[in-house]
Amino acid sequence: MASTYFNYPIGQRQFTSGVATIYEYERGLLYSRGKFARVLEPGRYRVWPFTYRRIVVIDIRRASAQIVNQKLLTADQIMVTLNIVADYEVADIAAAVHKTADFRAQLCEDVQLTARNAVGAVTVDALLNERVRINGEILEEVKPLADAYGVRVLNVGIKDVILAPKVRDLLMKEAEAKRIAQATLIGAREEVAALRALANAARLAAEHPQLLRLRELDAVRAFAQTPGNTVVVGVNGLTPLPAPRKRPANGESETETGGEE
Repeated sequence: MASTYFNYPIGQRQFTSGVATIYEYERGLLYSRGKFARVLEPGRYRVWPFTYRRIVVIDIRRASAQIVNQKLLTADQIMVTLNIVADYEVADIAAAVHKTADFRAQLCEDVQLTARNAVGAVTVDALLNERVRINGEILEEVKPLADAYGVRVLNVGIKDVILAPKVRDLLMKEAEAKRIAQATLIGAREEVAALRALANAARLAAEHPQLLRLRELDAVRAFAQTPGNTVVVGVNGLTPLPAPRKRPANGESETETGGEE
């Protein structure tokens, strides 16, 4: 016997006669003379004609609801366009079909209204920087609404935040100015730290003159390590050597001049 069924929304089939096959990822609703009888588990079921019976098959797998191009106003009166994704699954097939005309459309409507309230309570900066927190708030608000008609919401996320070109340019300029100011502040702090280190070094050198002598020796060693450099160190450190003595003239004896006694 050929099966007779009608095309319903995606994930939903309806049989009024013939053989109805319910797959593992589906559940069926059996109606007899217009009254709901029971939920049908996966398997094959025969619907005899003229028995006034009907089987509605619903896909209960996890799915995503795409809410796109939602134009919303933030708390600082800036228009933004949001694309939102809501992941859900059917927890109670009877409630999902009997309490709403279309549970998918109802879920989208609930997410839209909840997102509108959440976005309207924050500024555009908070929307861009605290998206995870706002996603959590929307999820907490939508879950009890969806539970009432048999749908379990697993996750809600703001996929895209689209700003008007003028607003985007202003935010980019503001962010650039903040980065420049931060870089200037960091440079000033580093300069103060360097001057403070120099002041500490000068104080230590004044208190311990030997430190300067050690610095001189380090500089000499570094200079001497370069090939071709020659370093001459005097007796008392880096002092110049005495001038060479003059040689005596012809016929004169070489004497050593001493100081007066």
